[in-house]
Amino acid sequence: MIKRRQGHIVAISSIQGKISIPFRSAYAASKHATQAFFDCLRAEMEQYEIEVTVISPGYIHTNLSVNAITADGSRYGGKLSASLLTWKRRVSLVFQCETVDPGKSWN
Repeated sequence: MIKRRQGHIVAISSIQGKISIPFRSAYAASKHATQAFFDCLRAEMEQYEIEVTVISPGYIHTNLSVNAITADGSRYGGKLSASLLTWKRRVSLVFQCETVDPGKSWN
């Protein structure tokens, strides 16, 4: 890509790379790291005219919630608390804003 001075790198991350929720600290940390790595790579590749895109899907119901554990090691069980429902609404808003203008910061 560098030799040709063209290309496009696409990474699939998660909205948790931008907004974190309780009981997902390790997952959120890994997604924040993914986001930061590809943000840096985007800046480094700009001089070679290579695009870098991070796709951060919103909340997707998976067994991640069911298999999560709490601080004491007990199973979280996937219950959707009021705080998680609020988080899902925030994720929806951020995801919509990112889709409208991916280069703009919506913090």
